[in-house]
Amino acid sequence: MNRPAWPTNGRRFRLLHASDLGTLPLCTTCKEMEKLVKDRVWADAGDDEWGFCGVGVYAGGEPVAYALVTTALYVPRRHPLARGANADAAALLALYVEGEHPQHALGKQAVQRLAARLVDQRNINAIDAASSERGVCQRPSRNWLQANGFRPLDDGVRYRLDLRATRVWLPSPQEMVRHVAGIVRPAAPPHPAGRTEPSLPGVHRELVGTR
Repeated sequence: MNRPAWPTNGRRFRLLHASDLGTLPLCTTCKEMEKLVKDRVWADAGDDEWGFCGVGVYAGGEPVAYALVTTALYVPRRHPLARGANADAAALLALYVEGEHPQHALGKQAVQRLAARLVDQRNINAIDAASSERGVCQRPSRNWLQANGFRPLDDGVRYRLDLRATRVWLPSPQEMVRHVAGIVRPAAPPHPAGRTEPSLPGVHRELVGTR
């Protein structure tokens, strides 16, 4: 199966599927993570509903970080979000970052790309996460969640990222036009000496000028 990937400074961001769970690194201090990746019912539900169950960050071809999600109906019973899961939100089941990699940057980037894929999903308005004081894979720290756009719900344990607010992370129409123009426009052949460059139509000239 071909999976979209987004290179960023030598890293690649890839959509994850249930079949990828066995290849992901596990936190040595979170015993519940091993149970989570072995129970693939929630991952199959994400694949069926959205076409993915998470986003992985790869460096040198190896996964170094990932964010896993599922629908509210399929949150595992042992997970902190199992009680009171909201039907209008994707449930963030785990956010893992390898120790030698900067957690703030990779964790934020994984969640951003996850939000970008979920923002146009029907009936999904948010990403919900369970919080903790110091932060573990299944329960990121409250400080980290708040610093990355999550807001506390009334129980003080669950935090919510409003997907409508994440649209500021997506490329603007002008950026997308410049990107597409740079891909599809063939390189012009060199002009013979003495010839002047032909004039460009107004729209094409604007695209070239704003690259």
